[in-house]
Amino acid sequence: MEATSGIPVVDFSAMGLQNKDRSNESSEAVKALADQLYHAFSTIGFVYLKNHGIPQEMIDSVFETYDAFFNLNEEVKENYSKKVGTSPDGWDACERESTNPERPGDLKESFDVGAINDENFRWPDAEVPNFQRNVRTVYQCLKDLSIKVLSCMAIGLQMEPNAFEYAYQNMGTSLGGTQLRYNYYPVIKDITKVKPGQIRCGEHTDYGGITLLIQDDVGGLEVTNVTGKFISATPMRGTVLVNIADLMQRWTADKLKSVVHRVLIPEIEIKRCVPRRSLVFFVDPDSDALITCMDGSNKYPPIKTGDWIKKKLVATYMY
Repeated sequence: MEATSGIPVVDFSAMGLQNKDRSNESSEAVKALADQLYHAFSTIGFVYLKNHGIPQEMIDSVFETYDAFFNLNEEVKENYSKKVGTSPDGWDACERESTNPERPGDLKESFDVGAINDENFRWPDAEVPNFQRNVRTVYQCLKDLSIKVLSCMAIGLQMEPNAFEYAYQNMGTSLGGTQLRYNYYPVIKDITKVKPGQIRCGEHTDYGGITLLIQDDVGGLEVTNVTGKFISATPMRGTVLVNIADLMQRWTADKLKSVVHRVLIPEIEIKRCVPRRSLVFFVDPDSDALITCMDGSNKYPPIKTGDWIKKKLVATYMY
């Protein structure tokens, strides 16, 4: 197991998408992999996965697709904005989200797709050809990879490989909690126009199960290490960065750690002159899934995912 800036790098080839079935989940290679994930998630809460099986060409293609959307005029993007109180899917303008309520709104735009199988969802294919097809393709790959990660985590927790799966029966529907997001951090041409205390994404922990992140090469993401100090989550092409979220920490009775992270504005001017982009897959359980401590300890009372997430989101968005 390698390490980059204190975050472990784990070879996921034993469970990657290149393995089409689940027959090897009892192998020694998978058990060793599960132990590595458990060690990472129980300490720093983050891990880079290499050899995960998602083709780099697919990732590059979907980044280009999303970029074409975010380069559209604001008036056009407004046609695909989230509808308050009706759907969590669609586009959010810059500063709409404030992940740290003590700071001004985040300097980023985003586009969310959760209910990817919803026939009523408005895809911007008229402006960006093949948008729906490309997003659906990468969504399916991230979904498949996330199930493999959850299986590996369960093995590391000395549980059956499918221990988490009861809570993920509705991924991609309106009953599911999983969300695919593309974050677009615009160019900052004039640093003097940035509000006091404003950064690209404020300090926060993720809310749900686990998060899969694919970032470009710009950088800026920082996570807290075991001593509480912020360290850089340096971009590594070809890897997926995975972290534990709040509900998973609760689910595992604090065995796995959800840690604070943020995205800073680059200090170097030349790096502020290009946008930062990231593809995020929030692997949150189904809305009606009842989450109880898996070890039977009852350290935390049972709670439904939807109730938990709703409480978290109320403090985050500014409409």
